[in-house]
Amino acid sequence: MRYHHVALLTALAALALLIGCKDNQGLSSPVLTDVPAYEFEHSGEDFLVSALDEVVSLADWSQANPAKPFDAGQAGGSSPRYVIAKTATDTVFVYGQVTVDGYGAVVTERHTYPKGLLLITVRKSYGREAGHMVTETRRYTTESDFQNNRPQYANTTETYGLSRDTIVTHVFRNGTLDTYTFRLPVVTRTVNADDGSVRVISRYASNNAIVSATTDGTGSLILQRESTGQADGSIVTRTDYPDHSWRTTRVLGRSDGSILRENTSGK
Repeated sequence: MRYHHVALLTALAALALLIGCKDNQGLSSPVLTDVPAYEFEHSGEDFLVSALDEVVSLADWSQANPAKPFDAGQAGGSSPRYVIAKTATDTVFVYGQVTVDGYGAVVTERHTYPKGLLLITVRKSYGREAGHMVTETRRYTTESDFQNNRPQYANTTETYGLSRDTIVTHVFRNGTLDTYTFRLPVVTRTVNADDGSVRVISRYASNNAIVSATTDGTGSLILQRESTGQADGSIVTRTDYPDHSWRTTRVLGRSDGSILRENTSGK
């Protein structure tokens, strides 16, 4: 059953955050075991940035790998999967799926070895009505737990933009639902260790979408992305560049494992 948000029950202001609660109907989370010493999300900003990074990576993959007629991924049983990255030890798959609520979702499955330890991260991303975007994350630290769907860590993050500035992010984990309201841009700054170049990403809301504006160390715009969810589960991302060119991508997971990818561009 599709669920609807209700009014927050509690609110605590801190560093431009408002933390509260909402109705848990329609959300579920497994009972979690002890989490090993991996670096996972902790703050509201962490959950927001992680979810938006996943949305952006799907848009980038779609643009770099345009769909072909009757594209159904790479054969692999009943659920075809695309291999989107592979090294000697790490592999990343992506495939389509339909949620129990009928939304077309795109799933990424990452098999990695941080610090030499196995970590399998499965993220299911899809859109909802009113521009909402949902990312369900499950992390497994053994192959046996992965095969038996016993995650050591799990959360569901739902995020959306209001008409002006404000981003709302709901996070369900360990049986608790928290709501983070960002009234100021959420900013991250990274430095390239090789050449010292700086990238700053500012995330804010505009017209019910979430905007991620990337600038260099001097404040010059590199690109700007605007992402929003759709009622069928698809996620649409528009990217604008300083030369006034643009591209729009739409991704939608299907029940046969394939992924609908629509890419348009112009100037």
